[in-house]
Amino acid sequence: MEVLIMKRKQYLLFIFLTVVLVVLGACMNQSENNQAVDNRNTEEAVDNDGGLVESNDGAENAPAEENGSEENFPESGEEATADQTGQMVVYNGDISIEVNDFDTVQSAIQDQVDSMGGYVVESNVQQERENEERSGSIVVRIPQEHFHPFLQELESASTTVLERSTTGNDVSEEYVDLESYLESQEVVEERLLTFLEEAETTEDLLAISQNLDEVQSEIERVTGRMNYLENQVAFSTVTIRIQERAVHVDQIQDRESLNTLEQAQRLFMNTVNLMLTALSRVIIIFIGLSPVIVPLAVIAGSVYWLSRYRKKKQQKREK
Repeated sequence: MEVLIMKRKQYLLFIFLTVVLVVLGACMNQSENNQAVDNRNTEEAVDNDGGLVESNDGAENAPAEENGSEENFPESGEEATADQTGQMVVYNGDISIEVNDFDTVQSAIQDQVDSMGGYVVESNVQQERENEERSGSIVVRIPQEHFHPFLQELESASTTVLERSTTGNDVSEEYVDLESYLESQEVVEERLLTFLEEAETTEDLLAISQNLDEVQSEIERVTGRMNYLENQVAFSTVTIRIQERAVHVDQIQDRESLNTLEQAQRLFMNTVNLMLTALSRVIIIFIGLSPVIVPLAVIAGSVYWLSRYRKKKQQKREK
């Protein structure tokens, strides 16, 4: 009887310690989430050659050397894709280019991404009207070691670089915190499995199983987040916006579009109609003003006839 009471006390003590560990784990998880948010909101500025200008903690990072010097990128297959300095940096690029042939450049980008071991996430093309210039965007993910060489290839393949920007987000601290938290949760899981095997009553089994489910769910969540960060570091995301430079050449019009005979006939008829309209207006004005014009014409004719008659009569006298 005393042994049974001692075992019950041990189980109750274990359950109390387990609850304390779960509460402490939740507090650590909240702290880790807050740190992750801070890390995501703090992005390092990156210069045009890919060198880091400054980091979120104020420490200076050496910029990339000019004249084709190599960057300190991780080699393929390195664990957690950390660079040679031990940092895990998520790189993102955004570039806008102008090209002469949209299809050729799009196909070349696809081939280059495939050869680097990357893949296309999204692709779209827009064209307002037929024979008009096209535009579109391609979102690709490529291994981190090919990030800057890939951007340089895009610049050389374009006629004009309209815009280019790169960003880097250091997730090293978040990843280390997740590793530590995962190890602690795995230790708790092992202890709970041991206690589960030694449980003798149904109440103990239920309590331990419930705590075990919570710990295993937390392990799965942390593992998923770590896998996501590893993928984001291993593959950089590049958004490419392509604008086609269209060259328009006017075509020779055909006979149907010229309509020479029809236009000549239209001009002739317009001229005839204009003359008829003018003559009609003259007739209308003459008839309308005839009460005035006719008397004036008679008077003028009479004056003219009299003047001619007097001149002739005077000339006869002089002879």
